[in-house]
Amino acid sequence: MNRRIEFEADVFSSNGLTLLVDGTAQSHVDAVDPTRLFFEYTRRVGHVLDALGAPGAPLRAAHLGGGALTLARYVAATRPGSAQVVVDIDREVLEAVLVRLPLPGDADIEFVVGDAASVIDTLTASFDVVIVDLYRRLQPPAFVETAAFMGGCLRLLAPRGALVVNVADAAGLVRLRGQTRAISRSDPGAQLLVAGDPSMLSGAEEGNAVVVAAPDGLPDGLGERLLALGPHPTEVLEGDRLDFVLWGAC
Repeated sequence: MNRRIEFEADVFSSNGLTLLVDGTAQSHVDAVDPTRLFFEYTRRVGHVLDALGAPGAPLRAAHLGGGALTLARYVAATRPGSAQVVVDIDREVLEAVLVRLPLPGDADIEFVVGDAASVIDTLTASFDVVIVDLYRRLQPPAFVETAAFMGGCLRLLAPRGALVVNVADAAGLVRLRGQTRAISRSDPGAQLLVAGDPSMLSGAEEGNAVVVAAPDGLPDGLGERLLALGPHPTEVLEGDRLDFVLWGAC
C-alpha cells in the first residue's frame, strides 16, 4: 500500500515533529525530549501513566495502535526498564517512524504487526496498562466499540492494571457513549473515569476524551491529578456525574 507518510516540523519547538499519513496528523514526537507530550490527549494519558504503581517503577505496557510511538517513548523515558508491546496494522508507517525517529537502544519494546482485534488473543503477558489508540485517518475500526474487544483488552490487565482509551469524537458524544457502553458491558464492575476539555465533554464540540477503566479500582487521586495538571481547561467525569453526562437522569 502506497501511503503518503510525512514528518512535519513543529513551529512551537525546534525538536518537535508531527507524523502525517495521507495529510492527516497522527502523532507528535519531540525528537530530543520524549517526555514532552504535545497533543492534549497524550498529556492526559501521560498523567494516567504517571499515577500507576510506584513513581518511576517499570511498567508492563501494551499499546494497541502505535502512531509515532509517542507514548511508548514516554514510558521508556519515565519508567526505565519497562517492557512494552506495540501492536499496529500498518507496517509501512511503523517502519518509516523507526527510520526517521529511532528508539533509544535501551528501550525494551516488542512490535507486532497485525489487527489488534486478532492480536490481543495471542498476547500471553499481563500488563499494568493497555492503551487503545486505533485510528485510520480519523476513523476507528468498528470493533473498538464492541464488548468482545473491550473484554479482551481488560483480560490482558494485571491486578491493579488500567485500560486507557483515546476517543476522538464529534459533537454529541456518540463514540464516547459507545465506548463506555462497551467497557461496561464487558466488565460491569470496572471503575470508569473520563477526562477531556469541558466543551467536548458537554457534547457541544468535537475533540478527544481519555477513558480510563480499572477492574480493581482507579489509582488513588487520579481525578484530582488530571484536574490539577491539565491541559486546561479540563473536566473529569466519574461515578454519578459520568452517568448523568452520558445517559442523563434515570
